[in-house]
Order: sequence, then structure tokens, then C-alpha cells
Amino acid sequence: MEDTLLIHFNPAHQQAAWALVNNAGELTCKIQQGELAELSTFAGKHHSVVLLDNILLHINHVQLPTQNRQKLLRAIPYALEEQLADDVDKFHFVTAKSDGAKTAVVGIRIDTMQAVIDALAKHNIKPDAVIPDALCLAGNAQQWAILIYGENADVQLDRFDGAEYDRELTPLVLKSSLNNTALPRPEKILLFRMENESIDDIVAIIPNDIELVQLQYNQHPLVVYCGQYKNALPLNLLQGQFKPKSKNVARWKRWRLPVALAAVWLVLNLSITTFQYQSLARKNTEMQAQITRLYKEAFPESRRIVNPRVQMEQKLEKLKSGASGSSDSLLTILSYAAGALAKDKNINLQSIDYRSNRVDINLTSTSLNAIQELNNKLNHSGQLKSEITSSASDKNEVKGSLRLQRAG
Repeated sequence: MEDTLLIHFNPAHQQAAWALVNNAGELTCKIQQGELAELSTFAGKHHSVVLLDNILLHINHVQLPTQNRQKLLRAIPYALEEQLADDVDKFHFVTAKSDGAKTAVVGIRIDTMQAVIDALAKHNIKPDAVIPDALCLAGNAQQWAILIYGENADVQLDRFDGAEYDRELTPLVLKSSLNNTALPRPEKILLFRMENESIDDIVAIIPNDIELVQLQYNQHPLVVYCGQYKNALPLNLLQGQFKPKSKNVARWKRWRLPVALAAVWLVLNLSITTFQYQSLARKNTEMQAQITRLYKEAFPESRRIVNPRVQMEQKLEKLKSGASGSSDSLLTILSYAAGALAKDKNINLQSIDYRSNRVDINLTSTSLNAIQELNNKLNHSGQLKSEITSSASDKNEVKGSLRLQRAG
């Protein structure tokens, strides 16, 4: 499977970081950073996934008395109305299948999502998925994950529960989450930080009964996101009104004119073929009438004509083979020669021609001497007269012709 292009993007900065990742979640090239324009040619060669900065998103959970996706999407705006500062009608929502009573929801302003799509499309970037970066850590109910990056921090408390905070607020958010009895207490906390990043204020919050694992990364958190980004794919924002148009539709538009021309050609070809068939059918009828007429002229004694062509072939064959019981017939001559031909393993029969009560046999052998011996045997049989009419040597093979007829 070809590598996937991961793009970390925040439209407010118009800057991106990108790298290729294999199916195992491992980077296969160096992380690069720059403007989207630098990705224009590169993006067209790979399937791509955009990790959108979580500051633009609202991740939440709803508990509604239905699992029907369409009904959920209609009810979600009303369920989250009090938690959003803007009008819910201005939001685009996607959901993921829930394992329990609650359903994970990600919301983004419609105009913000459209701006993201337009910014990417401007540089020929057509991603297969757009997902929240805060859900691309290794967080779950038993293992929380915190990633510090500059002045911001991503905190993931479950697979579909993550958010971005100011770095200064991270200790307060962590303390509040640990004191929240509605949340399962984690067994471990993963803390991703850059080298020389100060984390003492965060470490001080973590109780001794929770294992703290510190992990350093360099350059960009994309090196962390790449291993877990597939966990966030169920909350792909490219759904509903932002679902990409089918590639088949685009291909159909591109091929519509050639297909139409092919259809016209097919109709014309069928018309010409039909005309040719009818013309050939007429010629066949005329030819059958000519054959019948010729048969009557050649064999005026025939009264019953069923298939003149077959009947004429049968009569001609009879004439070639001689009259029934004739001592000079093809079968008679061959029956006398069959014994000698069958016994000599150095002789290979190639063809037989019968005319005027004589048989011309074309054969091959390993030597001219073998052909001469066969010729002598046939003459000494007393029933046939045999003569060599031609012989020629070709590489390791000798070709010869014998003419046979009844003796006397």
C-alpha cells in the first residue's frame, strides 16, 4: 500500500507541516514545513489526510434516545445549543458510532470549514479526510495523553475526547479533570514535550498512583500524530455537505464526450453491418440458385435436389475415386501398399494424390536409401508398379515422391 500524506494545518497561519506515513503509522520521510503552495504538485501523487488544528473545533458528547445517524444529526444542534457561543445553524457537525450511551460529536463553523476546503483546493490538495489533531494522540479511558507545543497543549482524555488549551492553563485543566468523578481515573498519563520544555507545573499535579511517561519529540508534533491518526478517522469532517464529489462523477464528465462519440460510432457501425448482412444474404440466395442450375446442367438425370452443393461434391468425389469395385481405385492401390508403408519406421507419409488410376505419395525419410528400398519392395510385391518421381535432401531429412499404379 502506498504511503499517505499527513498535513497539519491551521488556516489562520496559512502554514502547514507535512510528511509521508506508511500503513504502520511510521514516518517515511522528513517532516517539512512551509506554505500550502509548496504541496501543490506533491499532494496530487498521494492520498492525503489533513489534521486540523483543534482550536477551530468543538468536540463534545451527546446522549440522545436514538442511534439513527440522520436523526442524531438533526437533534445535535439543539442538544449543544447552550454550549456554543454562535448560532448552531452556522455549524457543521459529524458523529462517530458510540460504544456506549454517549455519541461523540465534532462541530466546526460552516464558513471556517469552507475556508479550509477552499485554501486546500487552491493548491490542488483534495484530502480524503479532515480530522481533529487533538484526537491523534494515544489517549483513551485508561491512558490520558498531553502534548505540549509552544504556547498550546493538546489534552486527550479518551479516544473521542480531546481539546486544545493555552499552555499556561494546562495544569488547571489537568487538575480539574483528575478531580472530575464523572471521568474514569487513568492508570497512566503520557506527556509529549519538546526537548528543554519546562513541565514541572504539570508533573506536580499528577498523583503518585498514576504512572507518568515522558516522551520527547523534536521539530513538530506530526511525529506524534502519525502513529495514532487512524483512531480519529471516524470523525472525518468531510461528510454531509462537505463530502467530496465521487471521483467517478468527475471521470464521467471528462469521458462524456468520448463516450457519446463512441455511441454514435456504434450505431453507425451497426447500421452498416446490418446493410452488409442483408446484401450478403441476397448474394447467398443468388449463389444458391446458380449452384442448383449448374447441378441440373451437369447431372440432368438427378430428380431430387435437396442440397445441390453437397450432392455435387459427393458425385465429384465418386468420380475421383473410380467406380465401385474397380481394381484401380484409390483404396485398392493403397491396400496393396499399406503393408510395406506400415513396416518401414524410417518412412513418414506426408500426402496422397489420386488421379487417372494412379497414386502419387509424398513422404519423408532419414535417408534416400530407405526410399529406394521401399520402392523396391513395392515393385517386388507383384501387385504394384512403383517409381521414384522426385527426391531432395533438406538438412537431416530426405523428401521423396513415389508414383504407384496397378501392375500390368
